[in-house]
Amino acid sequence: MNEIRVAVVGAGILGKRHARVFGEIEGARLVAVADHSRERAEAAANGAPAFTSIEALLSSVECDAVAVATPDHLHRDPVSAALNAGKHVLVEKPLATSVADARAMIELARHKGVVLQVNYSQRWVAEYAWIKQQISAGAIGRPRFVLSSKQDTIFVPTRMINWAAQTSPIWFMSSHDIDLITWFLDERVTSVSARETRGVLDGIGIHVHDGVDALISFAGGATLNLHSSWIHPETYPTIVVDRMTIVGETGVIEFYSRGRHIECYTRTGGTTMEFTGPQTATEVNGRLEGAFRTSLLTFLGSIASGVEAPTAAARTLHVVEIQEAIVAAARKSVSEAVPVSPHS
Repeated sequence: MNEIRVAVVGAGILGKRHARVFGEIEGARLVAVADHSRERAEAAANGAPAFTSIEALLSSVECDAVAVATPDHLHRDPVSAALNAGKHVLVEKPLATSVADARAMIELARHKGVVLQVNYSQRWVAEYAWIKQQISAGAIGRPRFVLSSKQDTIFVPTRMINWAAQTSPIWFMSSHDIDLITWFLDERVTSVSARETRGVLDGIGIHVHDGVDALISFAGGATLNLHSSWIHPETYPTIVVDRMTIVGETGVIEFYSRGRHIECYTRTGGTTMEFTGPQTATEVNGRLEGAFRTSLLTFLGSIASGVEAPTAAARTLHVVEIQEAIVAAARKSVSEAVPVSPHS
């Protein structure tokens, strides 16, 4: 692979990680960082040029690809600017906070003939890859019920990000979960119903729901109960906690993120899988290893080979369609039909 020159837009928590990992990967070179805060851009750039806008970056630096890690609701403009300049783009999840924006970016990437990929890095976490393998092999039979919950502490919407009112736990937290579960089941979603719960964050001037519960139906008859909230007290042992149960016709898989193990029970017995090694972004010998790095390598590989990645934006549009339908249903407290695109 020839060296791929990468610029990063957005120097928050994930933007800094993108800048670091692209700077560590053999075959890639970090050439610039842009952020509205020059100080943050310079800190993330680690000696590379820093800018306060993507326009200034694109007009000043030669690059092959751009990684966009701006807030959830601010993806379309920098992604479109990079695509219009003929750059390949890796964008943080969610691709967009509206289906209209997501489709516009996908169409622009097609028109320009460049890669547009979403950083659904959790597909390369060993635990989730194992779950996918077991389901595909028929270990628990055809999945019938999925229960998935993700909870953040209130630190996230009050202090970690200052734009919580412009997003939702469904966009900010549950993108990976929806991507993973639709990947596991490989079925089209047909409808959702949802309810929001409000009060805690509204009460301190952050006007967004405290959490959402959704019931999601799949074409093959399976259902997903999805919970997403972010008001756990800061005394909770971890900032985020995930739980997932997949009930199949002949077995069940249970995963809990506070311990790296999965329990699987079938009609012939049970087993507990223990996982070690790098997870999402683990420091190993001075560099970050794990699923995040693998996702970025997949992006670089797609650029080099011209082969569309599993997490290409066009192949994961259905995630945004489902998210938009959940948020709309939650606000209206009604069921919503979901015209979800075919996915693979």
